[in-house]
Amino acid sequence: MNLRRHLIETATLVAVSIAVALVSNALASKERKLKLPGDYPNAMSVPRPGPAEALSAPVQADAATSPPATAQFGSAGIASRGESPSQPAPALPRGTAGVSAPTSASKKTPAPSMTPTASGASPAPAGGPDLLVRFPPHPDKPWVEIRGDDAAFLESRGVLFLDARRTKDYEQGHVRGARPYSVWESDVDDKVLALLGEGRDPGQPVVLYCSGGDCEDSHMLGQKLFGAGFNNLLVYKDGFPDWVKRGGAVTRGERP
Repeated sequence: MNLRRHLIETATLVAVSIAVALVSNALASKERKLKLPGDYPNAMSVPRPGPAEALSAPVQADAATSPPATAQFGSAGIASRGESPSQPAPALPRGTAGVSAPTSASKKTPAPSMTPTASGASPAPAGGPDLLVRFPPHPDKPWVEIRGDDAAFLESRGVLFLDARRTKDYEQGHVRGARPYSVWESDVDDKVLALLGEGRDPGQPVVLYCSGGDCEDSHMLGQKLFGAGFNNLLVYKDGFPDWVKRGGAVTRGERP
């Protein structure tokens, strides 16, 4: 048995296999192309948050109408895995625009219309200090999870939704107004940079979702966006199947 010859043959086969894989990946469509190690070296790099600033005035809510502590994290309590929902909300980071301390507890906003549509009317403009009271930024963790009631409320307020599923699934139906941000497709880093270039306030809520259940694509997208500087990422845990089950507004086709 010629050990040296077998080692050379094995190394040759491995080299040929790697070359074929690289060529196949280079010619693949964006839905099948994989990112190579080193293509996004800063994806897991988390920037150190700057000094936090307290709100200009304390919240002076009436004790009779003040919501419970968990209401700051949504009706379902969106504490991250293994953390208590009653943990005090972190102070808003320096530079958060358009935030003033509320003088009374915010009233409950009615749930949005849940009629599926092929195009759908645009939801109300996003923003408002009450959103940050209920869904405060969390610069110490990449994402927190929310449930369907919170997702419906946020969609009715015009909050940005990002769909982490494959583009083909997105085109078959997605949350009204959501953008396709498949974490497995080759243009996801370009989309993250483009979103960063829009000048969005990183402390405003952004909802991420995928197919629910065991799907972790939305969590992976959250980690990537957190590394880019966004610090109020909300993962809709039950995802698009739950949205359809609830009768949420759905749009089909490519993003306009």
